[in-house]
Amino acid sequence: MKIFSLLVAWGLLAGMGQAWAVDNGTDLTGQIITHLGQVPERAQPFHEQKDMAALTHPLLSSGVLLFHRPAYLEKNTQAPRPEKLVIDGSMVSIQRGAGSVHNVPLSQSPALALLVTTMRAPLEGDMASLTHDYTLSAQGDLGAWTLNMAPLSPQAVHLVRLVVLKGRNNAIQSLKIVQANGDVQTLTLDP
Repeated sequence: MKIFSLLVAWGLLAGMGQAWAVDNGTDLTGQIITHLGQVPERAQPFHEQKDMAALTHPLLSSGVLLFHRPAYLEKNTQAPRPEKLVIDGSMVSIQRGAGSVHNVPLSQSPALALLVTTMRAPLEGDMASLTHDYTLSAQGDLGAWTLNMAPLSPQAVHLVRLVVLKGRNNAIQSLKIVQANGDVQTLTLDP
């Protein structure tokens, strides 16, 4: 009887440990998104690498990423050639070099809308938008964390295999998007 009681107690403690791990991961996810959303504006240099199956070498670019509330994100690529991507509310504007500006309403491009959610929602602290398209899980602590975003919605599954954000405190250090076709885009943000 004593052994049975010990086994039951052990089982309960083990179950509590698993529940704590799940709650801690869920809590960390919420803390990360909340902390990211507390920064009203950011301006950070970036380096980007795109590894594509169709190419023998990665595509490299660099520039500055700007964010401010409400709902504004600008990716200003300076090298190897100028390109400006502006997300302002529900409109996306793209300009390559000195060429004309192309405007695309997010309502007309579900793929672009998903990309916007993937990039902008963490910076806005918008958990509802993230959990609409992704299942979120986190590891580490606020000093050094990893946030995994696995596609949930049918649209997301069709386009993305996995998104991984890494950061410290309220800053994203890198964003990695593994597309459904296996191509990988990694955006590294300088402090």
